[in-house]
Amino acid sequence: MTAYSFDDRLDRMHWTPSTGPSREIVDSVLGARQRASARSVGVTLAGAIVGILIGFGLIGMSFEQSPWGPGSGAVGLVFGTLSLAGLALSVTLALFAAWKSKRFPRLMQFASMNLLMIVVLLLS
Repeated sequence: MTAYSFDDRLDRMHWTPSTGPSREIVDSVLGARQRASARSVGVTLAGAIVGILIGFGLIGMSFEQSPWGPGSGAVGLVFGTLSLAGLALSVTLALFAAWKSKRFPRLMQFASMNLLMIVVLLLS
């Protein structure tokens, strides 16, 4: 069955110009907005700040002048251990987030920004 004109197609769909949007259209627009709001600046910023803190902790472990560098005693041991644990946790979290990115998109944002900041600081 083919339609001969545009008006015939509209008649088959029972469309009238005076009607409002259908429930399906409203739901699809609202659903698209909810999916778009899944990204959050706060999660990205938190990942960047945690990554910067871990990166500076790792960088400070190699400088003699830093309060947690070589030969700094118990304080250096605590900060060095926290920095290395943060690096290990960041890599583990990034691998887990990559595996479950469909289910936890905000975790993927946090983990990727966190690991990116660590790598950028260590390579600079």
